[in-house]
Amino acid sequence: MALQPINLTPPASTDTPAVLALAFRPFFLLAAIWALLSVALWLGQLNGWWSAQQLLPATLWHAHEMLFGFGALVAAGFLLTAAQNWTNVPALRGTKLALLSLCWLAARFVPLLTSELTAITLLAVLQSLWWLGVIAAFSRQLWLAKSRRNYPFIAILTVMMLLNLSFLLLAHAGMPDYAAHLSHSMILMFCLLMGIVGARVIPFFTARATATVQISTPGLDKAILFVSLPATALFVSSGFYPPLFSPGYLMLLSAVLHLLRLGLWFTPKLLKHPLLWSLHLSYLAMALGLLLMALSLLTELLYFKDMLHLVAISAMAAMMLSMMARVSLGHTGRPLLVGNLLALSFAALLLSGVARTLAVLLAKPLLLWQLSGALWLVAFLIFIRVYLPILTSPRLDGRPG
Repeated sequence: MALQPINLTPPASTDTPAVLALAFRPFFLLAAIWALLSVALWLGQLNGWWSAQQLLPATLWHAHEMLFGFGALVAAGFLLTAAQNWTNVPALRGTKLALLSLCWLAARFVPLLTSELTAITLLAVLQSLWWLGVIAAFSRQLWLAKSRRNYPFIAILTVMMLLNLSFLLLAHAGMPDYAAHLSHSMILMFCLLMGIVGARVIPFFTARATATVQISTPGLDKAILFVSLPATALFVSSGFYPPLFSPGYLMLLSAVLHLLRLGLWFTPKLLKHPLLWSLHLSYLAMALGLLLMALSLLTELLYFKDMLHLVAISAMAAMMLSMMARVSLGHTGRPLLVGNLLALSFAALLLSGVARTLAVLLAKPLLLWQLSGALWLVAFLIFIRVYLPILTSPRLDGRPG
């Protein structure tokens, strides 16, 4: 018999603003707003509309804010919220959640307000405090419930934090190539995270929404993890030491396994549901992106940096946008339905990554870079327009959260 978790969820409190009721609310909202503002700033620099004396070189700042700023915040918001469902242990909320959100927010503005190298310490401290706060809160939930199945997420978050701090250290030490390599490594860490979470939620969501049998692939799940872990570790180390063999071989195998699993999950019925096809297409983008990244490492036909943008935008960001939309509806007591406007948002972000990846084919890639950026802005502008009132309002059913 399965042990039933003790209900530790506190009663609703009138003292806690709705936006601070659970981590997904402030984290998703801040992430979407920053996704909009930071890419607008990045496009302004690409077009020469403005320049700033930044703490980090422009390309490293862009990578840092997309991965360690936007991406990390969405992942943390999802995990802290999901952990309450997994464990029935109350998640971070109220004043502590507000302080953690402010810590993240302060870290976003340090690189824009100063070019003094000593300020890298302040950025590193703020980032560290945010990471440690997230990891501590998440670990507490899992520890109290003895949720050992979810302990690997603690390791993933810890590695992400170490990559973030190492990135800042290398950037400060004047080693931009090494710092850039760690940002590329962070994308593979997100692939690892998406592979684990995707295996849990995508077939479940698909079966539930389409009234079909849920597809279980335990052997394939283990094989993907068995390949993805050494592939990621080998890629990270390859930027500092010559590898025994190219990580491209393992990345190629991982891509094939992901494509196989996605094929088993597919049913034509999912095409009627934007919350489903957005997840499936973003997962497809991850598999194809890994395939192209692997080929770029094994041949000279493709440029690695262009290929990884398919993963960073059409896979990582698009899957996050879809999950943000779904989690925000489900955890505010609303039906899991989105209209044409959100479908447009999902499509725009998926196409944004495709445009950025294909930019290498043009003699003047700036045109497709701008198109990619414009599609990104449209996607997050729509999300903010639709979800701002949802994320800042109490649940419709009156429950806490």
